[in-house]
Amino acid sequence: MPPRFIPDENVIILAQKRENDRGERDRTCFYLLNRIISICHPIVVDPVLWRKYERQLGRLPASAATPPHLAGILKSPTLPAGKIERYPDDAPPFPEETAIPQGSQDDVEIVRLAVATRATLVTTDTRLIADLQDSGIAEKYGLQVLSPAEALNLL
Repeated sequence: MPPRFIPDENVIILAQKRENDRGERDRTCFYLLNRIISICHPIVVDPVLWRKYERQLGRLPASAATPPHLAGILKSPTLPAGKIERYPDDAPPFPEETAIPQGSQDDVEIVRLAVATRATLVTTDTRLIADLQDSGIAEKYGLQVLSPAEALNLL
């Protein structure tokens, strides 16, 4: 089975804007998503994450909607089958999620999806990466949590 990826909504936004999380011109997230799509690796989403993608992409100003617009690509009927792997329901809670520190509690839903699917979580949130390591959740569930640059290097 090919590796599966869960890019958080910030990775999607940064890919669309062709920026890094400091607002600097950077195509790492853009290249990552293009590589995932072009080499048969699925992007895993559940209803919660899909709504976040749609909401965040809908907030971008027109100037940020540099073609190709990712919302259109992700929803395209011409996207090859299996590129978007939809988890049918919101990912279920897991017992150790209360160990996620308060600063990363807003990311619990995406961590639930990673735990439920064992797909690689890709995030620009260095605090979340550290919190999942420090809490032992990454180790207990065998989660791979990477920055966009680390994920791109895997491909």
